[in-house]
Amino acid sequence: MNTFSKKLSSTDIAKLAGVSQATVSRVLSGGSGVKPATREKVMEIVRQKGYRPNVFAQGMRTNHSATVGVAVSRITNPIVPEILEELTRQFALHDRRVIVWNTDEQGEESLIRAVGSGLIDGLVCTAASHQITALQAAQNVGLPIVSINRAIDRVQCDQVVSTNEESAQEVARYLIRCGKTRLGFVNGPLDRTTLADREAGFRAVLDHAGHPLEDKFYYQQDFHKQAFRQFGMDIGSSDARPQAIACGNDLIAIQILNGLKAVGCRVPEDIWVVGFDGIEMSGWDIIDLTTVQQPVDLMAKEAANLLLEQISGARTKPKVRRFRSELVIRGSTDNIGR
Repeated sequence: MNTFSKKLSSTDIAKLAGVSQATVSRVLSGGSGVKPATREKVMEIVRQKGYRPNVFAQGMRTNHSATVGVAVSRITNPIVPEILEELTRQFALHDRRVIVWNTDEQGEESLIRAVGSGLIDGLVCTAASHQITALQAAQNVGLPIVSINRAIDRVQCDQVVSTNEESAQEVARYLIRCGKTRLGFVNGPLDRTTLADREAGFRAVLDHAGHPLEDKFYYQQDFHKQAFRQFGMDIGSSDARPQAIACGNDLIAIQILNGLKAVGCRVPEDIWVVGFDGIEMSGWDIIDLTTVQQPVDLMAKEAANLLLEQISGARTKPKVRRFRSELVIRGSTDNIGR
């Protein structure tokens, strides 16, 4: 005797509920035109029977795969997993699967194939300037796109960003207010709009205050291992060091802290250090980094909502959402002038 129960279909659910299969499909897909009582009756049977829809069959009927793509870059930067964690949580609440492509590891070609095959219903990118080919391919086929944490002007898409330039200006004003006028700035690649905007905002305040950034206190480098740590060592062992160093992101700042510590330069007694992003580890007691906190959870939630809006067809005109970041004072500087 066969002891395995037959897997229910949406047609079976329709018969049990006394409605059409089309009504069941509208209920399961969140469609409109179903009376609340009917919707609840169908969902009660779904819950009782433990019914799980065949998402691939649904995709063929609805032209949607219930899957979204997320393109990431430099996944070793802790802010990327933090964004990814909240994105996946939000999409799961709407019964959407997530496929992640790391475009640093030749993932862009695979992403472009997925865009063209209909595997995903929409795309969130976290490093727009490094994923431009895939984004243009997505735009060409009309795929919904959202860029988070990076501004982009070569592709029509929704954008979710923070106040990078304004917040960097706040950092500069805070340092000057605290009597730090001999300032340094350490940055990564300027093709990242986040890093370029932060540097521009910082420089603007220094120029306006009559304390322009000196070349000897400026360092810019790609994200190579230990590059920023070495600069921290060089600065820390120099007799002519800046009073404070602001950094393009927290990872750079942490490497600077490591370099300073390696040569016995004390923070904040000998020099102040400020980061940007507010990654979780920046608040660890052993690091205690003053930083600009981006509202990552809110940004990721908004990015997910914007993409789902586009997928549902509720909107076609691109939107830009800007979230205010907050300067968080910790032990790598002082509380004076806060």
